[in-house]
Amino acid sequence: MTLPAGIWIFTGGDGLLFIKKACPVNYDRLCRQKVTVYHKEGEEYIRKVYSKAFLDHKKTQTVDKTGSQEANSFLLVIPGKVQTVFVGDKVYDGTGPDITTAEQWREFVPIKVPGLVVVKYADCKKWDGAVVHTEAGG
Repeated sequence: MTLPAGIWIFTGGDGLLFIKKACPVNYDRLCRQKVTVYHKEGEEYIRKVYSKAFLDHKKTQTVDKTGSQEANSFLLVIPGKVQTVFVGDKVYDGTGPDITTAEQWREFVPIKVPGLVVVKYADCKKWDGAVVHTEAGG
């Protein structure tokens, strides 16, 4: 018997048949960007490059009676079974530089570094009770 991709069959002890579908998200097709995540742990600066990520920058503009306002936001998705991004982390679009000192960390800010964002929220997303990706934004 041939089953569609992502369908698993398990037989129970009483001859019962259970069908379990795999996660419907195709991360190989959607997560094709490279990002660098910077995390500060005490006085240590951790740099990790992810080659399977999705980073989307969004700019919105609103106009009211006081004038025009602009807001920038982003969405980051990194597939994996553990949380990879945390609130306060810095994310660089592409392969970023090494950051090893407190002075470099202070100077490494979005207003000075194009393509850099700071994480305001981070959340693990699950499928069937297991973490499948980390979603972050700001």
